[in-house]
Amino acid sequence: MTLSRELMSFLERLVDRMNAAELRGASKAQSVPLNIKTWPELVDARFESDKEALWAEACELHARGWIRVTPQAATRSASGYAKEVRVSVLSPSEVRVAVGRPERVKSAAERWKEAVSEHLDAPLSVKESVGNYCIELSGRSMADVVLRLNELQLLKGQPLLLREVSARLFWGMSKVLDDRQRLVAALLGELECPFPASPIQLLVQLPEGGLREVLFIENQMSFEQAVRSGSPHLEGVAVAYASGFKGSAQRLRSTSGVSIYYSQKWTSTPELRGMFETWLRAESMERPTYFWGDLDWSGMGILRAMRQSFPAIQAWPMGYQPMLHHLRNGQGHAPCEADKQGQVPVASTGCPYADEKLLPALRSTRAFVDQELFSL
Repeated sequence: MTLSRELMSFLERLVDRMNAAELRGASKAQSVPLNIKTWPELVDARFESDKEALWAEACELHARGWIRVTPQAATRSASGYAKEVRVSVLSPSEVRVAVGRPERVKSAAERWKEAVSEHLDAPLSVKESVGNYCIELSGRSMADVVLRLNELQLLKGQPLLLREVSARLFWGMSKVLDDRQRLVAALLGELECPFPASPIQLLVQLPEGGLREVLFIENQMSFEQAVRSGSPHLEGVAVAYASGFKGSAQRLRSTSGVSIYYSQKWTSTPELRGMFETWLRAESMERPTYFWGDLDWSGMGILRAMRQSFPAIQAWPMGYQPMLHHLRNGQGHAPCEADKQGQVPVASTGCPYADEKLLPALRSTRAFVDQELFSL
């Protein structure tokens, strides 16, 4: 049977509805009314004879058992389409073959769940959890990826970083498991992923003499300027720059989460280094701690995030006061001038000085000031 273009369009819509029903988990698609939405080619046909010809084609499919027309009496009338007709699919395979779509193209998430169900060597509860973390790698089937996940148990207990684990499992690709720590934890039956992410690199200049305060600096150039300045403002202050720091990362205070590199501006003693590292890793041991960065929303966001790791950290007035004066005098730059228009405003940081002085100035001026403009 040769189907007209108009009837093929109608069948295409029926297949779309079958696909949508399958995606929802329904056993079959519901019947559809015959109207301008489901078959506009018939309803909008210019001549009555054209409508009757299309209806005759539909009735032939009903007779073949491909579709069901209700009420059935409508199939015995040349103008049966004018009645309140509904159409349902009786033979999905025949309809799909007719339009050249023998099966629905499954989404990546569906194909991942199927691969996990078939190939993951784990209990059903673990499969259900892992099925929520789709991994799609170019040039690799999902079955291959799942089979590699089965090897994760062999790496349990080894002192590896998460990216090292990823590289060993996935053909040298180190970033596959980024942001998938929960998947790893589920596979290993752990509450948390046992493999730390790449450690933060903490560059530190320790002061001569005793350690009184700690100052985190946002930008590397400002850190370098500070450690070379010999400023009296930094007497007794450990100056730190965290390369690769990701805001709320508690790993900044863990042994495996951070690698510390000390500046050679002057030689620090083992006792002083031990004092700094004991403070860094003992959350119960607090000393005055400050942050100095750009006077913009991003800088304030970093301050807010750092308070998750260092609850007592404050914006450093010595650094921010001249920046604030600069901003209030109309010497800041518009966000668009420094490609910062995408920064999200910060409602509060938890730091009184920032919340009462810096944030209101940012809101009122709608301008920013970069840290590198100022030196100690």
